[in-house]
Amino acid sequence: MFKILQKELKSFFKDRRAVMLGILMPIILITVFSMAFGGVGNKGGDNKISILVSDEDKSATTKMVIDGLDSVKALQIFTTSTDSALTLVKGGKYPAALIFHKGFSDSVKDIKHLPWELKYDAAQSIEMGMMQQYLMQNLFSTVGKMMTEKMVLRNTRKQFAGMDSMSMLMATLQMKKSLKTNSADMDDLQKNIMKLESTPIEKTKDNQGLIQAMGGTAVMMLLFSLTAMGGRLLEEKESGTLKRLLCSPLTSRDILGGKMLSSMIFATCQLLIMLSYSSLAFGLIILPKIVPAFLLIVATAFACSAFGMFLASIIKSREQLQGTSTLCILIMSAIGGSMVPSFLMPTWMQQVGHFSINYWSIQGFYDIFWRQLPMSDPIFLGRVAVLTAMGLVFSITSFSLFRRNVASMA
Repeated sequence: MFKILQKELKSFFKDRRAVMLGILMPIILITVFSMAFGGVGNKGGDNKISILVSDEDKSATTKMVIDGLDSVKALQIFTTSTDSALTLVKGGKYPAALIFHKGFSDSVKDIKHLPWELKYDAAQSIEMGMMQQYLMQNLFSTVGKMMTEKMVLRNTRKQFAGMDSMSMLMATLQMKKSLKTNSADMDDLQKNIMKLESTPIEKTKDNQGLIQAMGGTAVMMLLFSLTAMGGRLLEEKESGTLKRLLCSPLTSRDILGGKMLSSMIFATCQLLIMLSYSSLAFGLIILPKIVPAFLLIVATAFACSAFGMFLASIIKSREQLQGTSTLCILIMSAIGGSMVPSFLMPTWMQQVGHFSINYWSIQGFYDIFWRQLPMSDPIFLGRVAVLTAMGLVFSITSFSLFRRNVASMA
């Protein structure tokens, strides 16, 4: 028994890279997940929520309101036109757009229903809940204050017509005090006159949680499956099969191309099965969107297959592949939004997530099933293009490294 123990330990520590990966993997994963959930360097106000603002009224009143919002530490304000704001929100670039329509300043003066609205990305409804708290706190403290003062002045002049200026001032101050204690008046001001309509850019019958679960899980598990298929190259090298294949008329490109093609077919079938299961078991509506969904599935399968072959081409043993692939896939899944929605992460980590396959694929599923973007939409096609570009980069690198790092060792 001790001889077996000695042999196994000796064999394990012989592969130094595998040992280092085994030690470093939990440390790296703890660090990544801590950053994803804001546990590292979180000072409470560093993770700002970005919001677009469109000022169609262009008055001193709206400028003062926007400046007040810009002073809120938890918000990051970007001003733009209404059309641009709606396009950016629809594409998932920003969570929401606050629009001040023409006549806003006049409505404040006349204490009428305010012509403003909040358009948001339905795929980021959780972030919207946090944003609305910051918005309403500031808006009621600025717009609400202006309208309250005008309401008091109007009511005073109405009730005490003909009163001298000094008495009118005293009456106004008294009315302000009584208004603060009159909750009915304040409730009417907040619920009716100052009501801010919040509506999603696109309405959908699909469930956001289902789309997140389906997209996030599908891509992550696909990466694990295809990396394991790529590992068969190393298995064939160790068993001598690869050496016999290289002695045949087949070239190294033929071998790797066949492996990648089989991986792509497997990946496409796996994603289609996951999509079909989500439809049958949970009611995900796929038939009207089957064409863009299939396009996204093929692009995702290509990127994941190329990534699996890339890992198999740069790693020398199955032990190293197991540790490296697990580490890479879990990190990509964490920063890309497979494990936790991207918009819940710190802003800088959301930007890092753009380097993962998971992010572009998941956002593509949101574009199709939640944002209801057509296949011809530039935003959706851009995500497909990025996945295809990733697949091409990994493929070209794999072909160039295959002969040197795998075939040469056969």
